[in-house]
Amino acid sequence: MNREHYSTISIAHFASQLHVDVLTDLEGFIVSRNATKVEEHAINSNHPHIMDGIALVFCKKGAAKIKINLIEHDVRENTLAIILPNSIVQIDEQGKDLRVEFVLFTFDFISNIKLTKEVGNIIKLVEEKTCWHLDAKQFNEMLAVHELIVQQYQEHLSHREEIIRSFLTALLYKTLQLYSIENNSSAPKYKNRKEEIHMKFTALLYEYYKTERSVQFYADKLHLTPKYFSKIIMEVNGQSVMQWIDEMVIMAAKALLKSSNLTVSQIADELNFANPSFFGTYFKKRVGLTPLQYRGY
Repeated sequence: MNREHYSTISIAHFASQLHVDVLTDLEGFIVSRNATKVEEHAINSNHPHIMDGIALVFCKKGAAKIKINLIEHDVRENTLAIILPNSIVQIDEQGKDLRVEFVLFTFDFISNIKLTKEVGNIIKLVEEKTCWHLDAKQFNEMLAVHELIVQQYQEHLSHREEIIRSFLTALLYKTLQLYSIENNSSAPKYKNRKEEIHMKFTALLYEYYKTERSVQFYADKLHLTPKYFSKIIMEVNGQSVMQWIDEMVIMAAKALLKSSNLTVSQIADELNFANPSFFGTYFKKRVGLTPLQYRGY
């Protein structure tokens, strides 16, 4: 794949691909017109990508394994994935029959919609659970709203944008309903206390990895001693806290190198390294290539 095909997963990315079966003429919003393959959208599964916007992705057929901010998720038929801005997405495996529908939008697109406080806080909820394996009824109900958006998008009648925003709001409320049902369920939210700590750590890592890379910082945030915190993370996942931090930073660096035109110096600054030389040493030690070598790989 040519270098120009690497991109953030963004509205601009899709708008530049005129052959892709998506609708893109509303500013800050796109929607798939038909179920498509991931590779049709010039998304290379060999490298991580950064999400620019909020995406609701519906798996209609097939299966895949994806990582969102280092957490692996199994995607299969009737799965809904909710991906937040600045998330780092890596497709590890995908079946040849994988087909997805999606909507992708910016905060600006929904900024004038009066949402309840719960919907306004949906980002915090998504940090705890990104993928939902729905039953056929739940999935088809949400997909039906997606289809209404597509129909309205193509009609070009008066109040089209307002109606599309309303349908999108309905999708957000349907999503919020999933979290509400789970929170009211008698089933435990986490399997145990250690898993809860691990999930809270990964949410914190997503929020702070650009600026905070010490065990002490995350232990303090979780009100734990560094020793006990480190022990729990190792027990739950088999990796140390520093391995998690390094992997998140390297994934972000890889995504920026492949998905942006930022210079190495600008990426070093974006990831809060003291200087490009220190960033280059850090990157090469963990990847085996310099940042420029990786960009050209």
